[in-house]
Amino acid sequence: MKKIILFLFAVLFSGLANAQVVSDCGDIIISEYVEGWNNNKALELYNPTNAAITLNNNYRLIRFSNGSSTSDQDFLYNLPLTGTIAPYGVMVIIQDTTKPGQDTMVWAGLRAKGTWLAPYDYGGTTAGGNVVFWNGDDAVSLQKLINGQWKDIDIFGEIGVRPTNWQGTYSPSGAWTDTKPYIKGVGEYLTKSKTLIRKHTIKKGIDRIAMNQYGTTQTGGVPDSFYALAEYDSIPANTFDSLGQHICDCKPALGVANLKIEANISIYPNPVYGNDFEVKSTLAIATVEVITVLGQTIYQQSLPNHPKEITIEKGQWPEGVYFVKIRLTNNQTVSKKISIR
Repeated sequence: MKKIILFLFAVLFSGLANAQVVSDCGDIIISEYVEGWNNNKALELYNPTNAAITLNNNYRLIRFSNGSSTSDQDFLYNLPLTGTIAPYGVMVIIQDTTKPGQDTMVWAGLRAKGTWLAPYDYGGTTAGGNVVFWNGDDAVSLQKLINGQWKDIDIFGEIGVRPTNWQGTYSPSGAWTDTKPYIKGVGEYLTKSKTLIRKHTIKKGIDRIAMNQYGTTQTGGVPDSFYALAEYDSIPANTFDSLGQHICDCKPALGVANLKIEANISIYPNPVYGNDFEVKSTLAIATVEVITVLGQTIYQQSLPNHPKEITIEKGQWPEGVYFVKIRLTNNQTVSKKISIR
């Protein structure tokens, strides 16, 4: 009996040792995905830890093209990553269209945000030359070399699944949508001609086990697929303002020091489609400020009556991502991210 118990323990320990566990604030995540016009493609990677992470070819990106589940076996779809990402810093990967002979240049606004150039060699002979070419219907995996094996530490989309367009076909390419089962072209495209920003509450990536959970809920007999709005805010195409920085609960937003936040603060609706939105708090509010991703204050109000609820008129603010900074009467400060549609 003792030998059986020891054997079972050994099997369990071995299984745990080989399992891929993605812990909160433990490794690099995909923080922003850009699928813009022509070659305006970008992927932002965020380091949610308080220590620098050196890539040194121990990390790579895979584009699983058109529903493929085997692109990781093709060197053209494997992009080795190098360099170092600072604590709570980002790396912005764009195409290298600076060399002569490229068909369409990356827009200057996006080039200015890029910190790491991926090879532009579609169908060529360069490793990773086919990676930064997604069109909204491809899955992208961030992988790490662990104990000699490549493991997914974050995934955008769903590997092995290719969504159709509104006609139920693949040409022109479709995208994951906001309507179940998210792959039939019904509803609004979320991953085609869009910029997607990871929500500040997301502290870890999605591995294959978590990704497979998308298929556990049935809708009319069809498994539900990748629902981008569960973890991302989807904003219009060719929006690059927020690239280069990321707000994550792994670090206090906007440089606010670590505080014990006692208030429960909510913003509704978010995304904001109408003319106003509500800020509600369980503690009294002293001031409210709305800040652009570039740090410009566009709205500020002091509240001498110290309410727990306030309605903010958004005026003519352009579509995009903003931060609502709330200072409470106990001098605590909370920042929330909103998306204006």
